[in-house]
Amino acid sequence: MSQPTSGLFDDARRDVLFTVRSLRSSPSFALVAILCLALGIGANAAIFSVINAVLLRPLPYDEPDRLVRVYEKLGDQGTGSVSFPNFRDWVAQNTGFERLSVFQVGSFNLQGTSEPERIQAVAASPSLFPLLRARPLLGRTLAPGEDDPGKARVVVLSEELWRTRFGADRSLLGKPILLDGNPYAVVGVMPASFNFPPGGAGAAVWVPYVPDRPARENRGYHFLAVVGRLKPGVSLEAATSQLVQVAARIEKDHPKEQTGRSVEVTPLAESVVGRVRPALLILFGAVALVLLIACANVANLLLARAAVRQREVAVRLALGASRRRLIRQFLLESLVLAGAGAALGLLLARWSLAALTPLAKTALPIAGDIPLDGRVFAFLLAAAALSGLAFGIVPALQAARGDVRDTLTEGGGKSTSSGRQQLFRSALVVAEIAVSLVLLVSAGLLMRGFLVVSGTEPGLEAENVLTAHLPVPAAQVETSRDRLFRPLLENVRRLPAVESAAVISMLPIQDAYANASFAIVGRPEPQPGKEPFAEVRVASRGFFQTLGIPVLRGRDFEEPDGEGGRRVILINDAMARQHFPRQNPLGQRVIVGGGEPYTIFGVVGDVRQAGLDVEPLPEIYFSYGDKDWIFALGDAVLVVRTKVPPAGVTADVRRAVQGADPDMPLYHVLTMEEVIAESLASRRLNLWLLGIFAGMALVLSAAGLYGVISYLVAQRTREIGVRVALGAQKRDVIGLVMRQGAGLTGAGIAFGLLGALAATRVLESLLFGVSARDPVTFAALAAVLALVALAATWLPARRASRVDPLRAMRTE
Repeated sequence: MSQPTSGLFDDARRDVLFTVRSLRSSPSFALVAILCLALGIGANAAIFSVINAVLLRPLPYDEPDRLVRVYEKLGDQGTGSVSFPNFRDWVAQNTGFERLSVFQVGSFNLQGTSEPERIQAVAASPSLFPLLRARPLLGRTLAPGEDDPGKARVVVLSEELWRTRFGADRSLLGKPILLDGNPYAVVGVMPASFNFPPGGAGAAVWVPYVPDRPARENRGYHFLAVVGRLKPGVSLEAATSQLVQVAARIEKDHPKEQTGRSVEVTPLAESVVGRVRPALLILFGAVALVLLIACANVANLLLARAAVRQREVAVRLALGASRRRLIRQFLLESLVLAGAGAALGLLLARWSLAALTPLAKTALPIAGDIPLDGRVFAFLLAAAALSGLAFGIVPALQAARGDVRDTLTEGGGKSTSSGRQQLFRSALVVAEIAVSLVLLVSAGLLMRGFLVVSGTEPGLEAENVLTAHLPVPAAQVETSRDRLFRPLLENVRRLPAVESAAVISMLPIQDAYANASFAIVGRPEPQPGKEPFAEVRVASRGFFQTLGIPVLRGRDFEEPDGEGGRRVILINDAMARQHFPRQNPLGQRVIVGGGEPYTIFGVVGDVRQAGLDVEPLPEIYFSYGDKDWIFALGDAVLVVRTKVPPAGVTADVRRAVQGADPDMPLYHVLTMEEVIAESLASRRLNLWLLGIFAGMALVLSAAGLYGVISYLVAQRTREIGVRVALGAQKRDVIGLVMRQGAGLTGAGIAFGLLGALAATRVLESLLFGVSARDPVTFAALAAVLALVALAATWLPARRASRVDPLRAMRTE
């Protein structure tokens, strides 16, 4: 007959009260157990919050699973940007997409509303907003035809910009605002929930993308991004297959520009998070192992506690309690501990996220904060419940399994464990040590890789260099050298604390992959699709001096270069080695991107343009006086070498720039050392987190070993007393205990080394300059773990050596 509901509630209430009283009677045990669980559960909650924000949270659009990015693909060289003529043909000939839209991320100078401000912008075809099914907060979005040449300029604002710079003025609709000195009529405001492109802070304004004549006609001009929405019922594979056929027709019709080019279609969410997913999943696996170690520690504590409570259990069984009821009681105790650990872990997770968020934002595609939302709370509760069952079930079964008669007879109340119980406890400690070694080796490999990459020579001198971006309006780029850059550089160079100054189209390490094909005059013309490519930069006189890049052969730029038919370029050493291995490159003539040839008059040292972990790429430098390439300085970077720490010169540099152009804002102002540090942000994040988890695992496993050895010593107190009474020396007792600890440690390290050999394979994509099986790292960290473990054993061993034999033999 089933028990009435009220009876079940009464039993549950009594069990909870008994559990609380029981834990209050052993505050040290409860505190240690709760702290162990709080560390494990809190760390898991923090990392799961990051994973939730980056990987699990759906993109903020309707039916985001049907949204894709479309790339051009060049054989096995990977994917890249799209040319406008190819996009136009895709729109006309595809059958698998509801809509396709082209967009380009850029920026504008917002003027006329107080201080000039550089704001992020997206230029897109009007189909973007219907494709995303995005509705405006106010007004309308871009309309068809507004991307035609000659149409009036219009703009859609973000809600944040509308509120912060325009006071949420509803009458702004239809009125012009100044962007790069040009009036744009405001036609709408997007709500704060709208964010595009996804995976970052997003744009402040959206304008129609209006291709100029070169973009409309040059099929080899690849610089645009394309997003699409699949038709209902059309799979990603089917849409890709059909678009590949379209690309094949384009290749056949335009072999010179399109030989070897096809397309690749990727889910939009994957294009945002695909790069960071492996590292986040590795970190989640690592923090799960920390929780397992914490559970093993608490299980060991509960087994020791169950041994102490053998007589209590026997009395309750003798008074009529069922073994089932006792198991339920012990499991409830475990769940209460897990709940308390989860509550404290939630506080630790909040504190951790507060410290983690600034670093995570620089390394991960996160828009906004990292919230502890409902999904995270559900995960936290599940982790607590599963942890409570995981570490509680075996101690509960062991505690309820005892023999009543043996326990209640004389001597039966001893706090002892069976051989099976002791073997299980020892196995838990061995597992803790093994898992700790896996995490330590993983963190050690990341540390060695980070030290290698951070110690890699960038090819420039970063100390005392200030950098700042100069946003030049597109309509003013052609005249920017004489109108802006020359007077600006003269102003900056006159500052007392400045040694030299220059401008460059793309700052090394911060930005890369602006390239062009080239051909060397006098050599056979390369086959279509197999042209060599080189990074392309536009620089002023003094750039190489300012960044400490050596001129290896020839000379630096001079101010008249680029004028009056002086078509001259510099190349870097990587290009000289690859394309002129047995020739003097000086005087050689090179055609870059078609047109008239240029003469090489200098070779400069290599810099790592794309980051410290990427080998220098072939590179061509044009003078900022070259009218054919001045367009690349639309987002120029000012570099200034100072005689004092750069931070103290920033205000003077800003005033010098405004002296040349009062409407020119400086943005992304960093020292060159900060630029290098930013490039290492993702590696630093992975290293710090895995290092913290490894440290937590080391502390927990050492504590577990200490607890097991201390318990073994307590159980063998009488034996140790007898040995001392018969003449055993302190060193003999210490050796006895140390051998037990060494045996557990040795077994854990052996299993840990095997586990690390298997586990570190997944780290290979995150390492630089170090093997995933680096023997030095394995050996050094195994030695560190052995020393920590033996230190944890030494403390109870020393205590055992001080046992009073008379008192020890009276304990039983």
